[in-house]
Amino acid sequence: MENLHLETFKVQAQGKKVPTKVIISDTEWEFQLDEPFEDGGSNTGPNPMQCFTAALAGCQNEQAQVVAEELLLNIEEIDLQIEVDLDLSGFMGTSDNSVGSYKSVRLNAVLHGELTDEQAQNLGQKVDARCPILALLRASGCAIESNWSKK
Repeated sequence: MENLHLETFKVQAQGKKVPTKVIISDTEWEFQLDEPFEDGGSNTGPNPMQCFTAALAGCQNEQAQVVAEELLLNIEEIDLQIEVDLDLSGFMGTSDNSVGSYKSVRLNAVLHGELTDEQAQNLGQKVDARCPILALLRASGCAIESNWSKK
């Protein structure tokens, strides 16, 4: 049996009269999610999918730093570009549910530092295999295109 390294993440959220705005609190800081004006929101923060995509970028960056240290690679900077395609049929009510709504992810990472192309690709494979947010997308059946290279 594997050793679990379980950590629980908690938030408290409140949605008030503005139908698309939710305030996340009960952490060291407070932030809010919203929708743009054209989607009925007040544009006071990122929408949930922007936040999710940003969380994927943050997870990839953090995991890359850990893996680079394990591989004794000196990474000075990582430029990440991520696009997530989402079928909104379930969200919009034109389908019964949102199962399988994540369709594809395109991830491009450019590493700055002293490393070879092969080392960049090896690091990327390890990061992609270990990133829990990418694992959620992979488990949902989402197609993942991931490219890691050095500058």
